[in-house]
Amino acid sequence: MAHVRRKYTIVGIDPGTTVGLAMLDLDGNTVDVFSSKNYSVSDVIRRIISRGKPLVVASDVTPTPSMVKKVSNVFLSHVHELNDCLTVEEKFALTKGEGYEYKNVHERDALAACVNAFKNYKKKFAQVQKKTPPGVDVEEVKALVIKGESISAAIEQFIRERVKAEEKADEGTGVGQAKRERAEEEVDNSVTRENIRLRRLLKERTEQIVAMKESTLALNMELAEKELEIEQLQSKLEFIKSVRRKELKEADWIRTKDSEIKRLRTDLRIKERENTELKELIAELKGLRAVKDGIRIKVIPAFNRDSIFGVDKKYGFKQGDIVFLEDGSGGGAVTAELLANKGVAAVIYGKEMSHFATQKFREYGIPAFSTKELPLLSSAWTDFAFVDPRVLNYKIAMWRSARKRDSDTIERFVFV
Repeated sequence: MAHVRRKYTIVGIDPGTTVGLAMLDLDGNTVDVFSSKNYSVSDVIRRIISRGKPLVVASDVTPTPSMVKKVSNVFLSHVHELNDCLTVEEKFALTKGEGYEYKNVHERDALAACVNAFKNYKKKFAQVQKKTPPGVDVEEVKALVIKGESISAAIEQFIRERVKAEEKADEGTGVGQAKRERAEEEVDNSVTRENIRLRRLLKERTEQIVAMKESTLALNMELAEKELEIEQLQSKLEFIKSVRRKELKEADWIRTKDSEIKRLRTDLRIKERENTELKELIAELKGLRAVKDGIRIKVIPAFNRDSIFGVDKKYGFKQGDIVFLEDGSGGGAVTAELLANKGVAAVIYGKEMSHFATQKFREYGIPAFSTKELPLLSSAWTDFAFVDPRVLNYKIAMWRSARKRDSDTIERFVFV
């Protein structure tokens, strides 16, 4: 089976999560248009190899993406560089020709890159097609031209190679010499025509260079004006930023002061409330002096933890305090122990106290009397009441005496 030569191709690549890939032959015909998600560089290379020999690799954006450069390096292909990225309108215009089909934007972008590169070489390819004599491979001449050879040099190279091949085949006969002379004459004629064309092209290029220099001068002047404008705008921007920073700093300062004022107002309300309570307390304490021949005792509204802690926080307990429980019915042994640990010396209660509480006070050596046993001199005050000290001391002495008798009785019962 004869070997089928792989055709040269122009490859367009759209890198990304979904890779778009397109290939044209050197006549602009579609070879492949394809896209796939998560397609690696090696996958791209394998697909390109299976469909031809990449001569040019192109993209629709600038700078050229790294994937495109990697593929180019593998095949030693020419990279078609762009001055500007292709716009959407340009992509639509490039891919609307007959025979150009795609399924998504990735394929469209790859195909647009292909077609754009092909159009860049289309005129040169037409010249190669026109100037290449019969018997010389047009595709190979196009490949050499893209790689940097002139058309005449590329044609001459292939003619010489053909002649050498024919000479080798006709070696030992006179036919080889005649063919070599005819080939040399063909080369000379081809070179003469090429020299004329190159002189004409040189004149055109010289005129283009002059025009480009004039254009460059105009662009440099415009660039200088733009740079001055940018400098002025940057100065203006810095001034605006400076003003804005100052405004933000002032706003932060105002917010800080507002927060401080709010906090001070809250503190002031608390202090005013405390001051009012203290004034009421002072007034109450002054009024308590009207009760004669009595000692002042602290009033606990209810026999529970909250009431005990409330009085402790407001007035505090000290060792030897006498307290009055307005309602002695609410507490038990635990509550009695809490009050005993505050250092009270005696307890007077209004309503009946539980046996457990009375027993716990007894364990701590604290006498507890009902108001029936020990009446108050006055209880018209919120936080304080008064009791006759002589009656209180008498009751305490009697309680201790009775407690000692009970203790002696228990001891005699145990040891007799």
